[in-house]
Order: sequence, then structure tokens, then C-alpha cells
Amino acid sequence: MMEHKAASMEGIYQNSHKKIYDFLYKYTNNEEVAADLMQETFLNYFKSYGETQLPPERTMMILYTIAKNNSINYSKKFSTVREKSGELDEFTSEKISFEKHAELNDMEQQLYKCIGRLSNDERLAVILKNVKGMNLTQIAEVMEISISTVSRLVVKGTARLVELAEKQGITPY
Repeated sequence: MMEHKAASMEGIYQNSHKKIYDFLYKYTNNEEVAADLMQETFLNYFKSYGETQLPPERTMMILYTIAKNNSINYSKKFSTVREKSGELDEFTSEKISFEKHAELNDMEQQLYKCIGRLSNDERLAVILKNVKGMNLTQIAEVMEISISTVSRLVVKGTARLVELAEKQGITPY
């Protein structure tokens, strides 16, 4: 029985840890913090739901909800401290595709800094909708709010993100 439980927990982790880490990284913009919050998310999940046999879709929604709550708690706790996750190195290359790739990475990092300036709810809604590809119903379940509120957050957050990006000179090609 204990082996089956451990195998089930391992399966849940293997099937979802990359998605949860990716969500947390995009929310925090910090690899170490995302890894710590991911571990905390799975520990909380297994502590509360380890004995249950939930469908995979429900498990993912619960994991996203726990990750969201952990992120919000972290950002409240450390709201005055913004960690920088690495330094940018100057690369020179004669390959245009490499330079274009580096420019796109830089633009992506600038965009995530703009996302970081959104309110917690707007940031969460925008990331879940546009980065993770969730629909409004799924986002409402993760955020534990109504679908209409999610819709307003996505629209408002996206408009503010565009405004912030334009002020930073971030424009698509």
C-alpha cells in the first residue's frame, strides 16, 4: 500500500513539476525562488491531498492554486526585495539567427519585468491565460474567483502590460 502511494506521488510530480516550475518562474522571474516555491507547493499538496485519488485535471488545478497562494505569500513577504537572477553577458557573433535569438531573450526578460509590475491578480491572470494557455474557467478555479472577474483581470492586465511595454520601448518586429 505504501509503495503504491509513493508511486502515485512520484507520478503526480513527474507529470506536473515542469508546468508548476514554469508557472512559478514566470510569476517570480527568479529560478531559485521558483524552485523553492515548487517544492513547497508539492509538499503542501501531498500533505493535504496525499490520500486522495483525484483526476489529473483536478490535481493540476489544485497544484496551480497552491502555487498561486505560495507566490502571493512570498511576494507579500519579500515585496520590497527584488532579486536579480543572473547577469547578462555581451555576446558577439556573425550569425544573425543567434543575435536575433539574444535580442528576443532580452525582450522577453524586459516583458517579464513589466509583468512583474502588474498587481498580483492581474499578473496571475495574464500568465495563466497567455503563457500557460488556460481558459477563463480554469483560471477562475485556480484563482478562486468568478469568471467575469477573471475576464476583467485579463483585459485590464493585458492593457496595462501593453502600456508598460510601450513605455519601455518593447515592440514586436
